[in-house]
Amino acid sequence: MIRYILFFSFASIYLSAFAQVSDSVNTEINLREVMITATRTWRQVDDLPVQTTLISQNRIQEYPLLNIDDILKTSANVFVNRSWGIFSKNAAVTMRGLESSDRTLVMVDGMPKNRLAGGSVNWHNINPDVVDRIEIIKGPASALYGNNAMGGVINIITKKPTSGVSGQAKLFYGTYNTFGGSVLVSGRKNLKNEKAFYWQISGNYRQGDGYIFELPEYLDETDAKTKLQEGGGDLKFGYEYSQSGTVEITYENYLENRYAGRQVYAPKGSYDDYLTNTIRINQSDSIAGGFWTNTFYFSAENYYGQKESINDTREYKLLDSYTDRQDFGWTSNLNIRAHKNHLLTAGIDIKAGTLKNHELYRTSSDDIQATGNMAIVGVYMQDEMRLSSTQWRIILGLRADYSSFWNGWQQVTNPSKATGFSESFSEDFPKTTWAAISPKAAIQYEITKKLQSYLSIGTGFKPAKLKDLCQSGKITKGFRLANPNLKPEYLVNFEWGFHYNANKIKLSGAVYHSLGYNFQYSIGTGDSVDTGGNSLKPVIFTDNVAEIAVTGAELSLDYLFTKNLIIRIRYSYNNSIITKYQPEKTNPEVNLSGKKMIEVPPQLFYAGISWQNEHLNLELNCNYIDSQWYDIENTIRINSWFLVNARVAYAFYKKYEVYLESQDLLDNRYIDRKGQLSPGRFIQGGINIHF
Repeated sequence: MIRYILFFSFASIYLSAFAQVSDSVNTEINLREVMITATRTWRQVDDLPVQTTLISQNRIQEYPLLNIDDILKTSANVFVNRSWGIFSKNAAVTMRGLESSDRTLVMVDGMPKNRLAGGSVNWHNINPDVVDRIEIIKGPASALYGNNAMGGVINIITKKPTSGVSGQAKLFYGTYNTFGGSVLVSGRKNLKNEKAFYWQISGNYRQGDGYIFELPEYLDETDAKTKLQEGGGDLKFGYEYSQSGTVEITYENYLENRYAGRQVYAPKGSYDDYLTNTIRINQSDSIAGGFWTNTFYFSAENYYGQKESINDTREYKLLDSYTDRQDFGWTSNLNIRAHKNHLLTAGIDIKAGTLKNHELYRTSSDDIQATGNMAIVGVYMQDEMRLSSTQWRIILGLRADYSSFWNGWQQVTNPSKATGFSESFSEDFPKTTWAAISPKAAIQYEITKKLQSYLSIGTGFKPAKLKDLCQSGKITKGFRLANPNLKPEYLVNFEWGFHYNANKIKLSGAVYHSLGYNFQYSIGTGDSVDTGGNSLKPVIFTDNVAEIAVTGAELSLDYLFTKNLIIRIRYSYNNSIITKYQPEKTNPEVNLSGKKMIEVPPQLFYAGISWQNEHLNLELNCNYIDSQWYDIENTIRINSWFLVNARVAYAFYKKYEVYLESQDLLDNRYIDRKGQLSPGRFIQGGINIHF
C-alpha cells in the first residue's frame, strides 16, 4: 500500500512542477455551480444543506472512462463495485455505508433506472457520449424522490443541442482485443417567435475477447473467457414552443451479450442476453407564476440466459432462462414562489413495474414460471424558506407513498432435484399493500459568504423487490422461498455538514448517524433441500428482521494549484452495523446482532490530479477500497485494493483528439467477493473526431 501511495505522490509532484512552467489556460474551479436534483429547483451548490457532487461534461471527457459509472468513483462516499471491469455483468453502486445497489436511486433525465422487479440498474446502456452532467446527492432523499433513495440520488442529465449541426465520432482499441466506436450527430433549427426544433442521434458498439477470471489453482476444463458484445442507439427530438416551454422525446435501444466464464458442452457456454428499449418524454413550461415539469417513461428489458453447469458428482444441468421486466410511470412537479421568502415545490409520482420469469430445463423435466406486479403512488410538498434579512435558510418537506403488489403467481411443473422442488404446484400470492411517510427538515446558516454550515434530518425507504415477493427457486447461496408479505425498510439520517468556497479551494464535509429498521435480509429457515451434488442446499427467504446503524463522515477537497492544474481529494469512513436481529423469525441458532454489514468498505479514498493546456490533457488518479466482509456472519473478508488510473490526450487542428488511457495502471489484480480475479491493467487508445 505504501509503495503505491509513494508512486502517486511522486507522480503528483512531477506533474505539479510541469504545470508551473507550462502555458496557462483558463481552467478554474467553478465556485458557484448550479444543480437541480437536491431540491427539484435550480440552486447553487453551496446554498444546499446536503453533500453534493456535480460532474460536468468536460470532467467526464477528461477521465479514463470505460463505463459511465467509472466517473462516480470521483465522488466521496460512493462505492462502485465493478470487479471484472467492462466484462462485469453490471456494476453495483452504493453510497453512505449501505450495502446493495437498490438503496441508491439512479435517474436519467428524471426517469428512475432502478427496476421495481429487482431494484438494480443497468449501467451499460447509458452512453457516456450523450451525458451532459451528473448530479449526486448524498444521504436519504425519499422526501422528494420516494423509493430507493436511501443512500442518495444520482441523476444523469443528457445533452441538449444548442446550435447548428455538429457531431463527433470515436474509434478505440484496447486490452483483451477490445475494440469499438461511437458516433453522435445533433442539430438545432431556430424558428420565429423564440421557437426552435432540435434533434440528436447517437450510436455505439463495443466487443472484447475477455479473460478467464478464475484463480490459476482452481482452473478446470469448464472455465472460459468473459467475452462481450454490446451496442445501441439513441434518438432525441425536441420542440421549444415558447421562451419557457419545451417538449422532448427520447428513444433508447440497447442489446448486449455477455459470456459468464463457464462452458461445459454447449457451444457458447453460459451467457446472458439483454435487450432494452426505453421511451422518455420530458415537458416543461411556466405556469401561474411558477414552473411545471412532467416526465413520462416506459422501459422494457427482455432477458435471455443460457446457463450450464456440472457439479461435484458430474451431474450436468442446462437451462433456458427468460425474464421480461417492464417499468412505466409519470412524475409531475410544480415550483411556485408563494412569497418572496418561500419557494414551494409539490408533485405527484406514479410508477409501476411487472415481472415475468420462465425457467425451462433442457436436461430435466423442470418448468418454472413466475409473475408479479407492483405500483407506487407518491405525493410530496416542500417549502424552501429564507428568513428576511438573515443568513438562515430552512427546508421542510414531506412525502407520502402508497404501494400495492398484486397478481403474484408461480407455477412449477414436473420438478426434479435439479431445482429442489418436491412436487408440481400452482400458487397465487395474496395482494398486499403498504404505505410510507418520508419527512425532511434542514436548516443552513451562512457564517460568511465563503462558509455555510447546516443541520438536517432526512428519511429514506426501499420497497420489496418483485422477485422476492413472488419467485421461489434455487440460487447460488441455497434455495429461496418467495415472501409476499415482505414490507419496506426505512432509514432516518441525522447530519451536520459544511461548505467552504474560496478563490482556489472548495472544501465540504459532513458527519452523520443513520438508523435503519425493518431491514430486509436473506435468512435461513434451518431446513435444507437436495438440488444435486454432495451437499444439501439451505432454505432461505427474505424478511424484515434487522435494525442497522451507520456512523460516518466524508470530506471533499478541490484545489486549483495553478491555472492548469486541479487536485482533488475524497475520503469517507463508515461504521455499518446490524444493531438488532430477530432470530425468532429465523433459525434461532443464528444471531447477527453486532455484525458488520456485508460488502461495505469502511474507508474509501480517492485522489486525482488533472492538468491541461490548449492541446494536452493529463489525468492521474488513484482509488483505495478498504477490506470488507463477504458473508453475513462475518467469517470471510475481502481484501482491500488500490488502483491507479491515467489518461493522456492530445488535441490538434481543433477537430481531432488522440488519447491513451489505463485503468489499474500498476496491474494490481485483486480478488472479488466471488473469489475471482479482476482484469488487471487495462489499456485503451483511440481517436475522437469533432465536426
